Amino acid sequence: MSSITAAITQGFTGVSKFASSLQSVLSRSVAIASLPLDSLNAGLNSLNARQSALQSLDTTFLSLQQSIGSLQSTLSSGLLNSSISDAGIVSANVKSGAIAGSYSLEVVNLGSYSTALSNPGTTPVTNPDTQGISAEATITLHVGGTTTTITPGGTSLRDLVTAINTQASDQVQATLVNVGSGSSPDYRLSLRAVNLGSDSIDIQDSAGSLIANASTGALASYKVNGLPTAVQSTTRTITLAPGLTVNLLSQSVPGQPTTINVLNSPSALASAFSSFARTYNAAVDAINTQHGASGGALQGDSLLQSLTNVLHKLGTYNDGSPSSALANFGITLDQSGHLSVSTATLTSVTNADFQRLLTTLGSSTGGGFLKTATDLLAGVEDPITGSIRSQETSATNAITAQQKRVADEQAVITDIQKNLTAQIARADASIASLQSQLSYVTGLFAAYNGTTTSNSTNAL
Repeated sequence: MSSITAAITQGFTGVSKFASSLQSVLSRSVAIASLPLDSLNAGLNSLNARQSALQSLDTTFLSLQQSIGSLQSTLSSGLLNSSISDAGIVSANVKSGAIAGSYSLEVVNLGSYSTALSNPGTTPVTNPDTQGISAEATITLHVGGTTTTITPGGTSLRDLVTAINTQASDQVQATLVNVGSGSSPDYRLSLRAVNLGSDSIDIQDSAGSLIANASTGALASYKVNGLPTAVQSTTRTITLAPGLTVNLLSQSVPGQPTTINVLNSPSALASAFSSFARTYNAAVDAINTQHGASGGALQGDSLLQSLTNVLHKLGTYNDGSPSSALANFGITLDQSGHLSVSTATLTSVTNADFQRLLTTLGSSTGGGFLKTATDLLAGVEDPITGSIRSQETSATNAITAQQKRVADEQAVITDIQKNLTAQIARADASIASLQSQLSYVTGLFAAYNGTTTSNSTNAL
């Protein structure tokens, strides 16, 4: 008996001696009526298995698509690195737009920031949360030729620090500093200019300046590629060339510049290709699990061949010229269809002819391998027209329709069971009534026959 049949017939309990036979009749009838439902459920299970297999492939090919995006990003911004002859003098950051080249940089002056320290006020501030250096509602900040009106939220020294950092954060940085001892604190307002340079700092209320000590800074200066004239800067982070920023760390020995080399580096590209190879091989394995004697729910589906063709075009890419094949750069397929990346070959060939690799790779919009890969995987992963995504949508719709058919068929079977149960229950009750009547009549006959025999014997 199927689980469906058992579930919908277990409510019948007869009282006649034929109850078990009637139960069998009911179970068999419901089982026969459930055959279409069993078939529908089998179809639903098949659809669910197909959807699960499609979702697994979708996840795998989405990872492959993302690895192509990472390869494009690496090509755009990660193919250069820098070397520095004295890392104690400067550090460098190579970004998108940089080009290979060599630069010399002599740091003449690191520069310094203008600073100022407030006076102690009428009495030293021992609690910066309740005491301040001015009771006025507004304070005037002067940084060089710029004047800013500061409006603190209260009269405490902490309120003033917060207001300056909020209202003049592009000019100075304010902090609290204790110039006294732990037992006799003396909190002051400390100001430092945001930019290097000689701009003086002052802060005033209506009574005058609130500054006790102030010092002016100086601009940073450096010489580039041996030029005799120093370049001045308000910051220690300078743009030396497009995509190349340098941090000034310490002053150079006069006449001894630091050399900064920006070089083509295939290592980042090799790493990106290794990531691509891993996701490629995962896609190959995902397709292979659907084939063979123990194949998955997509066994024999034309989608598998379509996806295999996509992978083959990626793994054996060339633009029609043997010199453009990925295999020339150490990116090859083995007999099992898996992709491998020889970092040594990629590095060697790239160092010898970096431009040839760049031409082969192209970009996601401008031709080459990346354009081919982007288009092929868009054909797989497009939310509307992609070969996997469209079949996922179809499977979802088919599952919804099948679930409705299952529910409808279940309702039909439930009605059949209900009606049959009622009919058989009535039949069982009739049989039980007849059995009761038969038992009664049989008893009467037995009693009558026993009395007659006794009377005859006495007469004799």
